[in-house]
Amino acid sequence: MSVDEANAILNTPRANRMVRYSLVMNVVMVVLSFVFAILTGSNAILLDGFFSLIGVAQVVAMGSIMRMQGRPDDSRHPFGFSSFVPLLNSIRGLTILAVCGFAGFQAVLSIINGGDHPDAGLGMIYGAAAALGCLFTGFVMARAARELGNPLLKVDSHSWLIDGFYSLVVSVAFGIAMIMQSLEWTTAARYVDPVLVLVLLLLAIPWPWGVMRDGVRELLLIGPPEGIRRQVIEQVNDVMSSLKPRDVICRILLSHDQLYVMCHVLVDGDAVISVTEIDRVRQAAMDCLG
Repeated sequence: MSVDEANAILNTPRANRMVRYSLVMNVVMVVLSFVFAILTGSNAILLDGFFSLIGVAQVVAMGSIMRMQGRPDDSRHPFGFSSFVPLLNSIRGLTILAVCGFAGFQAVLSIINGGDHPDAGLGMIYGAAAALGCLFTGFVMARAARELGNPLLKVDSHSWLIDGFYSLVVSVAFGIAMIMQSLEWTTAARYVDPVLVLVLLLLAIPWPWGVMRDGVRELLLIGPPEGIRRQVIEQVNDVMSSLKPRDVICRILLSHDQLYVMCHVLVDGDAVISVTEIDRVRQAAMDCLG
């Protein structure tokens, strides 16, 4: 796939509409989270609000990058703007990890100080409403990402689905707190909120860590996993075998679901290969790699 084709995938009218929709939903979730955090006094809901706030900044940046993809290459960006995608993902992952670290510290302090007393009933209502909104948005974004082949929408859809799962956990946890309160287990109920924050953090950390790790790998132009690299080399060697080469050297890069392969084919000095044959082999390699 050429750079222009990759840019066209990122910058389409439907993709831009989905970015605006995601932005609106993120703002709604931020307002909902902060309002319920104030009403319930729950740090778990407040943490969810900060995740949504990060999502707002992410979507704004995503829209800017998609607009940049529609611009032609220039002297400052001779290879286009595709590197901004892993840069954005790396910053997002790092930001979420920083928020997780701060929230974990606050949760531990709350446990040491004897817990807190959030309104479990309102917390359960928030969790159910937030889960419904996040999961619906996540499925809509996932379908658009799949149909458009857009890596930015794919990352955003994963974030929405994970947020929806977290909200379900929040609703269930507050339901358990309500049961504890009805049984007059007040001491145990005070620890539900800080423990819930720690559980959410343990569930959350693998995703931003993976996003940040993959983004940094792409920024450093690190090659794909060994399995993908071997498969590409085998396919290229099969295609190039008709040229009877002495050696085939492949340099492979996997960048936000796009595979870039540069091949150097070494042949004997007395080999006679026509331009037509070279074009045929090159096209066969492109067809083979998809």
